Amino acid sequence: MKILVHICCAPDAVYFLKKLREDYPQSQLVGFFYDPNIHPYEEYKLRFLETQRICKELRIELHEGEYDLEGWLGAVKGYEEEPERGKRCELCFDYRLLRSVEFAGEVGATHLTTTLLMSPKKEFLMLKESGEKVCKGSGIEFLALDYRKGGGTQEMFRLSKELEIYHQDYCGCIYGLFKQKKGEVQWDLLSSGGRRPGSKEELLFLKEVRLFAEQELRLPCREWEFGFLNWKLLSGKLEVGGEALPSFVRPYSPSIRGVLKADPLEKVGNTIYYSRGGLRVVLMESLKDEPLELFDGLCEPTFLVPAEYEGLLLKNRAVATLQTSIGPDKSILLLVGSQSAEEIEFLPADTLQDCRGISLSQVKDILLKERKDILKGSKAYLFAGASSLGNPGVRYFEKRTGRKVSPLVCSQTF
Repeated sequence: MKILVHICCAPDAVYFLKKLREDYPQSQLVGFFYDPNIHPYEEYKLRFLETQRICKELRIELHEGEYDLEGWLGAVKGYEEEPERGKRCELCFDYRLLRSVEFAGEVGATHLTTTLLMSPKKEFLMLKESGEKVCKGSGIEFLALDYRKGGGTQEMFRLSKELEIYHQDYCGCIYGLFKQKKGEVQWDLLSSGGRRPGSKEELLFLKEVRLFAEQELRLPCREWEFGFLNWKLLSGKLEVGGEALPSFVRPYSPSIRGVLKADPLEKVGNTIYYSRGGLRVVLMESLKDEPLELFDGLCEPTFLVPAEYEGLLLKNRAVATLQTSIGPDKSILLLVGSQSAEEIEFLPADTLQDCRGISLSQVKDILLKERKDILKGSKAYLFAGASSLGNPGVRYFEKRTGRKVSPLVCSQTF
């Protein structure tokens, strides 16, 4: 007996796969991650990555299906405003399970089931009917397994927490994103490049590091979530004499209401102060973003501009626009190695506005080189999110654990 398991996400899969193996000990389980409904793509990759981690932990073969988002959008067209558990969900189940039946035939599976059956947000009978409908005439039997009963849902949450699995806050599709998620959803759909603090790209990077460290190198890993004051840039421009100057914006600069026109007042050190709105320009020998070593509480619109424009800036009125967001957010810390290691070095998981930061290949090289020392307990590495905004994660770790950490000197970190 060979069972193809359509997998929607790691939280729903972790207990479902464990229980399925217990109930069908003589069967071969094959995982199939087919979820073109998940949007945006960074969210899709994050859920697939965590599914990889769970399947490797359980030693279950996993295949990734096509990410045919356009096909899925066409399948649910006209049902965009349907509520959760409505007609759009039914069409979505049919679409994903039909492809799963096809793949089950390709790999020689005799039975099909789906971890969607585990989700408290999904209608069990709708899934059962969909599975039986798509399997009809295929020679493949659909297993409608209700593992939510008998404390299954609680066990799923327990295992997810124990294994530090990423737990999404909406079902996955773009329509669910707008209807289910609380707060501002634009940050799920926008990317400023690189891995900005608190972003899905930053979290994806940390999960990729964990997958490599745990599964490839068999190194112990642990995560902590921490809250911090995040700063996000939507748009900004500094013009002088009708010319837009190359620039970056200093973190924690607030939004400018409308268009700010201001004259230069004085230059102190490398900073030009202006007559209105608290506008400042910091002159840089070479244009690059700078991390905050420590947030000093100052909150004024500040642009970083190459020093070659000093003369132009001092002789002319500046015209500035700026839209930013400042508010509470979440990020994570990932410790690779023992918390009691003799030495703990940290590396930033995020990147600067100019995308400078450590790469995944660099991290892999470091962990491969230091694997023996990590296993011996002489060294550990802390990968810290939001490091470019004053290292709040590092300070959280030091207060939480009582351990001091030191930055790893590396050419690609900031």
